Amino acid sequence: MNKTIIAVVLPLAIVACGGGSDADTSDMPMDEPAGNSVTIVTPMNGGQISGNQINVNLSSTVTILPAGDLTEGTGHHHLYLNADLTAADAPVPTVPGSIVHMGDASSSYTFEDVEPGEYTLIAVVADGIHVPLQPWVVDTVMLTVVSGN
Repeated sequence: MNKTIIAVVLPLAIVACGGGSDADTSDMPMDEPAGNSVTIVTPMNGGQISGNQINVNLSSTVTILPAGDLTEGTGHHHLYLNADLTAADAPVPTVPGSIVHMGDASSSYTFEDVEPGEYTLIAVVADGIHVPLQPWVVDTVMLTVVSGN
């Protein structure tokens, strides 16, 4: 590519990718924050599950330790099933069947007795006292549960 084309195209590309809203998004969760991530391995986004259980498997670049461990840069998993995220500076609550603490440092969990329907599943990594890591370490999938075996 010659230098004239680069000189014209590069500034246009920067302008096209930049700009946007002036809204403050510093405390909003993002699916892939810089540096750390959590991934809902299963179920897959858009997946359909037959039966009344949702088996969740997670992977994270954050070192996962049991709840109560306050080692800097570590955390443990929390799952939200059709539940809204809590405030960024507040501990994640426990709501049976809806918001689950995985304080034993596990990376898998099974929701039991799930009714057929549409679901949003959110995984959040929080510190030893259940406050979400900042920037947010979060992943979200949508899924459908249908009755059957």
